[in-house]
Amino acid sequence: MPLRALILVLSVLISLPICIVRPFYGILVWSIFSFLRPQAFVWQSNYLFPLATAVALATMIGFLVFCRGWAQRLASSEVVLLGVLWVWFTLTSVVSSNTPLFMHHAAATWEHLQFVSKVLLMTLLTIAVVDSFARLRILVIVTAGCFGAFVLKALPFMILTGGSFRLYGPENSMIADNNDFGLALNMSLPLFFFLAMAESNRWLRWLFGILFLGTIPAIFFTYSRGALVGLVAVLLLMFLQLKQRLVLGPVIAIGVLIAILLAPAAWRERMDPTSRDAVDASARSRLNSWTYSWNLAKDYPVAGAGFDAFTPELFSRYAPNPEDVHGPHSIYFGVLAEHGFVGLILYLSLVCSCFISTRRVVKQAQAQGNQVLVHYANMFRFGIVGFLVCGMFLGRAYFDYFFAIVAFIAILKRVWTVEFAGGFSLEPAEEEQVA
Repeated sequence: MPLRALILVLSVLISLPICIVRPFYGILVWSIFSFLRPQAFVWQSNYLFPLATAVALATMIGFLVFCRGWAQRLASSEVVLLGVLWVWFTLTSVVSSNTPLFMHHAAATWEHLQFVSKVLLMTLLTIAVVDSFARLRILVIVTAGCFGAFVLKALPFMILTGGSFRLYGPENSMIADNNDFGLALNMSLPLFFFLAMAESNRWLRWLFGILFLGTIPAIFFTYSRGALVGLVAVLLLMFLQLKQRLVLGPVIAIGVLIAILLAPAAWRERMDPTSRDAVDASARSRLNSWTYSWNLAKDYPVAGAGFDAFTPELFSRYAPNPEDVHGPHSIYFGVLAEHGFVGLILYLSLVCSCFISTRRVVKQAQAQGNQVLVHYANMFRFGIVGFLVCGMFLGRAYFDYFFAIVAFIAILKRVWTVEFAGGFSLEPAEEEQVA
């Protein structure tokens, strides 16, 4: 076994007892395995070494044994909608598996449901375990740090190559593709900015400020047009809605200038909407998949066709070009095809609940003069904006990063009520033992 693999395995084995005694520690380790994916830098495949699963099991054992008062922490609209979505996903899987037209992909449907169930379970577990703002702060910093590590790793590569090559995430992960990596960076951009504004620790402020600046050219050089649209939308909305324009404007200008100066001719040609190849094979595939999803949902409007409904057999029946078989290329059309209009309404209801909750926290925190809470609510709100805009072109409806931000919002709403609504304040740099 290579030395780095041995170090990783030993680190996890040492961590497992701590995950049991300190479930919050387990949530942090799980987040690192989910987002940073250290196992992807050790093995080509991690199936023989299910380290993340071991961490999750140890954390759940610790939660069952040591956590108290968790039921109250699950009392939120986001938790209710997550539960309803989970039930609906299960029902659509049952229905599709027993529908003759969809039986050919029943095995893939159940496998996908198992994956999504793991994501939703850990999302709910996170909400149940994280019981204070101090812990939420640590979790958010760890999560942002995972994606920040990718940015720091990419910066020298971008400079040395002049942006001539696309940036990708770690192999065998949900962000391995350049488009998915661009999606994750757009969701991380607001986290970096508002953590730089909220932190009282000078070094952390500088670190997240540098990450915010470096993420702008990193998004450029994923060569993802969807990510570029998301970047424009996130930065424009932040600039229009926030009071920190004097800080945000120059930083955005510097980041964009760096990206433009590094941009090679290949990047300019790909992003040019007036070029002859602006509507290329990728764009045509998206239109084909979206039309397929709509046609399928019209015939099966309630439950859709279940997970992994994008098969040659179904494309031959519902797609304008049956030979061009691809994934949904959109979170919205993906949910529509797989879970029907009911599933899409439930999914968008969860999104709306997140926006309502963050807006409420912003108003209440502003009334109390708690700017730290305002920054946290805004970072989550704009993180979801990045997901929704980029998600118009990517089939990442079940992205674990999105559900992590949903968990952050549910936690923030609760700790605001418990810790801050009475006028109490908490310095953002106050440390808490990981327990």
